[in-house]
Amino acid sequence: MGDPEWTGSRSYAGDIMASSRNISSNNMAAAAAASTRTLPQYGMDTAVGSERGDESPHKAGSENTACNTGAIGGEKSQHPVHETVEDLETTKSRRCWTHVTWALTWWLPSPFLKWCGGMRRPDVRMAWREKVAICVIIFLIWCVLLFVIIGLGLILCPKEYVWTMDDVASHNSPDDAYIAMRGRVYDISEYLNQKHGTSSYVASKDLMLMYIGQDVNASFPLSVRTACPALVTQKTDPKYSMYLTPADVTALQTFPFTHKVGTLPSSKEMSSQSFYAKYVLPTLNHFKKGDLVWDYDWVNSMHREQGKYWRVINKEVFNLEDYFATIDYPGNTDDSKWRFLNSHIENIFDDKGADGTDITDKWAQIPWSAIERMANYNCMKNLFYVGKVDDRHSVRCLFTNYMLLAFACVLMAIVLVKFLAALQFGTKNRPTPSNKFVICQVPCYTEDEASLLKTIDSLAGLSYDDKHKLIFIVCDGNIVGSGNDRSTPRIVLDILGVDPEYDPPGRDYLAIAEGSRRHNIAKVYSGLYEYEGHVVPFMVAVKVGTPDEANRSGNRGKRDSQILLMS
Repeated sequence: MGDPEWTGSRSYAGDIMASSRNISSNNMAAAAAASTRTLPQYGMDTAVGSERGDESPHKAGSENTACNTGAIGGEKSQHPVHETVEDLETTKSRRCWTHVTWALTWWLPSPFLKWCGGMRRPDVRMAWREKVAICVIIFLIWCVLLFVIIGLGLILCPKEYVWTMDDVASHNSPDDAYIAMRGRVYDISEYLNQKHGTSSYVASKDLMLMYIGQDVNASFPLSVRTACPALVTQKTDPKYSMYLTPADVTALQTFPFTHKVGTLPSSKEMSSQSFYAKYVLPTLNHFKKGDLVWDYDWVNSMHREQGKYWRVINKEVFNLEDYFATIDYPGNTDDSKWRFLNSHIENIFDDKGADGTDITDKWAQIPWSAIERMANYNCMKNLFYVGKVDDRHSVRCLFTNYMLLAFACVLMAIVLVKFLAALQFGTKNRPTPSNKFVICQVPCYTEDEASLLKTIDSLAGLSYDDKHKLIFIVCDGNIVGSGNDRSTPRIVLDILGVDPEYDPPGRDYLAIAEGSRRHNIAKVYSGLYEYEGHVVPFMVAVKVGTPDEANRSGNRGKRDSQILLMS
């Protein structure tokens, strides 16, 4: 290990750190003494370097820290030492981060951390709070992400219990029987097993099965006066005999029975004019599943392409086919009683295809009173309402899906670009290794001996030429890691076979830190390391810190270690 060539390299590296940015020893001392106060610290692990004429090295004790600027490792000092604590001006960014930290950790009182957490020093408690604040921020980011993936979709498009006619038609078995009536869907699977009809006209289960999977509006007709009491008076229809003429006559032939008031005299319920409202709806409401929905494009095609009287008002679908079929029926053309809806409604629906299918705006522009508007709306809702517009495939409901798809496309694009960049096209042989020098940097802090040995051996065994390869190890402070019996620098030097009695001089350098901590001292070791036939030069820079440091002496972080190599 005493090779003259590498001894010179050691001195050269130390000179580089000593002369970095033309900082002299006097300037370093002045920087370290600025704006400081000295506080007595008892029981701290310190060992002052022999190079500076201080106390002899001591071995690190239970504090897992060996504050040492003269030797690697030492005992716990029994004498009180003084730690230099510096008053630094707090930057604006630091103040902001402090406010954020307290805002996120206010629920952890300082007395609790002091007595239960064993954190006596304010700076230790603040460092712990900052770590908790970072964890809280990460947790909040995950909550936001989950909200975007799950919650945002439920807010923009709440879950709806709706069915299309295709859905209803698919439920057509005795154990799974659905029907649709006046814009609502009902599951009558259990209802089929009950007794129906009268003693003279029994509705068997086989007859009931003819209704399942279909829209049964035609089997439950409503008289106009019953559905529109505010538009059709007793004078106009004293016997409730006004029924609309079905536009689709085949619908009447589909069902074996029509539940029309008065058609079954032996039934008390069907003899009442309130049969639908008093008996039908209350019974079916026990089996209600949800609303019937229609695709807007399909409704629009019924209007535009087939000339049907299907329209949309406030996302509600109305079908006035029966209304206009009744008006045009022979014998009704000159009878005004059949034109019970407002004339503006007739004009809007009978637009000859000139206007749009959604007539919400035109409906709002009709000049009528609130009472007349409500009377016409209730009449249409009872007679002509067939369901709602299905907006489950709208942009509003699919927004989160589109967003997740966009994120997935971006990730896939990144992976694809990296994959293409890694491809090697052509049949050229791999180039021969160049004669360039390679430096393998290893920053270490509190690693154990097994990890350090594995890392050093793997670097020593690399296929690069040993003469052009350098293992550069930076020990970030004279620290004893948890579970270790020696300080990290001592472990590294023992692995590399450095003589424990060898103690190089400390070299001053400018570290990445604030205030007096910018001044740091490092010791440089060098030599050759043998591993499986490889003889590789190494250089170890141990950051030992200044004599004033009593806690984590020399530790400045990995960024400082990287800059140390580049300087």
